[in-house]
This record gives sequence, structure tokens and C-alpha cells, in this order.
Amino acid sequence: MDEQIILGRVLRSGTTTFTFGYNRPDEPPPVFGALVRADLGRVQAFGLVYDVVVNDDPFVRQIVAAGDALTETKIQDMRQRRQVPVEITALAIAYCQNDSIYQRIPPRPPGALHPIYRSTDEEVRQVLQGTDYFHTVLNNLQCPAEELLAASLREAARCQLPGNDRAYLLEAGRTLARLLAIDLPRLDAILRRITS
Repeated sequence: MDEQIILGRVLRSGTTTFTFGYNRPDEPPPVFGALVRADLGRVQAFGLVYDVVVNDDPFVRQIVAAGDALTETKIQDMRQRRQVPVEITALAIAYCQNDSIYQRIPPRPPGALHPIYRSTDEEVRQVLQGTDYFHTVLNNLQCPAEELLAASLREAARCQLPGNDRAYLLEAGRTLARLLAIDLPRLDAILRRITS
């Protein structure tokens, strides 16, 4: 994998999720449904962002209490100079080992302080090419599964080579129709979110 800017480092992780601290005021955090990568040495774990939490601290509370006296200049100064605690959680959906991608839960979660990177368009194309990860997302109770799956499909379609986005979404829709044939309201909810 090519050298990229580190988005943050792992704060805590488990079998199915990992949470990392994010503090890059110079660029926006990954969006809901974005694919991120944790490097674990010879294995790279991939996850879909599903939760972004901006924590508060006593100083931020004091600033908010200042109300209208707070100027935009002061706000920007605070964002640039202070450590605004942002935690981002991703659902582990795949891993890469020996140049092969497996759409299943990684063999081990990333450890504390492992670096997290934003996935490139090429990584998004490769990792989200298959549909085995649909089960991981749909069966997870910690995240808004329908929203997350639809967001990941929109992101994967955006990263397809020119002219392949429609074919990608049609194949994903066919797979979803098979998986959710007995849950038509859920299928409808996902398909609506993909197209909107």
C-alpha cells in the first residue's frame, strides 16, 4: 500500500469494530460509510465508518456558555490549536493478507495506536467488489445496517472505473434481492437509500 497520511490511531477495538481518535483540523473526517484501513503489519483490516462522536470537555463547555460573544475567529482558533476529541468507529468487514482480499471479519482486531488510513479509490474498488460483506453489515446490531450498506454501495459505485457504476449497483441490487427476499420492507429501504 502506498504511503498516505494517517487519519488517526486506534483507541480501542474488538472482534467486529475499531474506534480511532481523529484530530486533523486541516481536512474533514471520513464520512459515514467511508472505507478506512488499519495496518497490522502483514495484514490490513478494512472497516466502514458508522459512528463519529465529537466529545466535549470542560473548556469547550465554557466556550459554548459564552454564547453570542464567541466570534468566528475564536472558534477557528480553538479548532486549530486545541485537541478537539473526535472518535470514529468502523465496522470491520474485510482484510487483505498476502495480496488477497477476504470479505469477512479480520483474524484479529487492530491493537491500540495502530495507524488508520483513508482508503484509496482503488482499495474501495477491490475491497467492496464482492458482496460477502453484505452479511456482516446486515447482521450487525451495533450500527444502522441499512443506512451503512447503502452508503458503502454509493461510495463503491463512485469509485468504479468510468461507465461501471451502474453495472456495479445492478449486481449489488440483485444480490440484495436474493438475500432479503423474505424481508421486502428492509430490501426496499436499502434500495431507496442507494438511489437517493
